[in-house]
Amino acid sequence: MTTINKKKLIEVALPLEAINIASAREKSIRHGHPSTLHLWWARRPLAAARAVIFAQMVDDPSAHPDIFKTEKAQEKERQRLFRIIEDLVKWENTTNEVVLQQARDEIWQSWRYTCAEDADHPRAKELFDRYKLPGFHDPFAGGGALPLEAQRLGLESFASDLNPVAVLINKAMIEIPPKFAGKPPVNPVSRRGQAHSGSWKGAQGLAEDVRYYGQWMRDEAEKRIGHLYPKIAITPAMAKERPDLKKYENQKLTVIAWLWARTVKSPNPAFANVAVPLASTFMLSTKAGKEAYVEPVIEGGGYRKR
Repeated sequence: MTTINKKKLIEVALPLEAINIASAREKSIRHGHPSTLHLWWARRPLAAARAVIFAQMVDDPSAHPDIFKTEKAQEKERQRLFRIIEDLVKWENTTNEVVLQQARDEIWQSWRYTCAEDADHPRAKELFDRYKLPGFHDPFAGGGALPLEAQRLGLESFASDLNPVAVLINKAMIEIPPKFAGKPPVNPVSRRGQAHSGSWKGAQGLAEDVRYYGQWMRDEAEKRIGHLYPKIAITPAMAKERPDLKKYENQKLTVIAWLWARTVKSPNPAFANVAVPLASTFMLSTKAGKEAYVEPVIEGGGYRKR
């Protein structure tokens, strides 16, 4: 058995400026980003994850002196790989199959070089199968950026985490979509209407079902518990205090947030039957110019909030 120590691209150099710019830009992207699925602490930028995995899998040109014989030739090839990474990290190319396939081809090429060079390894058939890329394992997957991007680059991803929320996020991103890739939706409206012509690419069919059944669940919830979340009528008095509400006067608006507080019976004997909220503050907003608070008003044997 021979031991071959050849460097991967990540061990030599990376186009860090392009990666940093793309990673910073992701913070302002909302539509289509995994962060909109569920918030997660220290979520890794998708652009950086994609670039790092690619650079870990692809050989640096110096690993093939038989092909790139001079430092100049090696640097020229390295710059070509940099251009692939620069395209790969752009948000617009997240689902660009041409760009992604180019990156996958480079990964396959490096993997086949590795398999050929380790052909005499005693476990070569198991570890260095030229027809199957190695799996990507992340035992602390968290927000799922790394396994998601590994899967996007053609690797089979395995992710786990002690936190059940992280497990759910990863199931939603890397386990469930591939099972329904290329399949049509099953909801009755899509099946009856034949609204989509041609094949359903990727998770389009699944997305259509998520939209349909998500709306169904929302509508059902509104029917059953909507009365617990009443709309607010904008009165002339409210509009007078809040000029920004003037255009909504005499309309009923949907409340976008409800504050919940546990209640206990008042320890004051005089109000023993009154439920008192265990709230640490009655302030709703402390932002300058937009201060707002709830004021409890005692009336008779109880109180109301305004």
